[in-house]
Amino acid sequence: MRYIGILIALLAVGWLVMTQLQSSPTGLSTDTTEAVESVDAPANVPDQVPRNTEEMNEFEAKINSLNQGQNARNQDAYQQTQ
Repeated sequence: MRYIGILIALLAVGWLVMTQLQSSPTGLSTDTTEAVESVDAPANVPDQVPRNTEEMNEFEAKINSLNQGQNARNQDAYQQTQ
């Protein structure tokens, strides 16, 4: 009798897991997906992956400048809150 109870509990848990996985495979709601699609990348970020050393150096410089700009904006926002 104990084994039948365990079997029924395992079947219930398995069914709940399967229905949960089938209902939202990506984990993103439609609102989040629309918000992500509406965000445009900054103009100085390349669209393609660098293929050689020269492109890699340019990519690194662009990412560093983007990072420094974001750090400056964060620092300004932090100082305004204090």
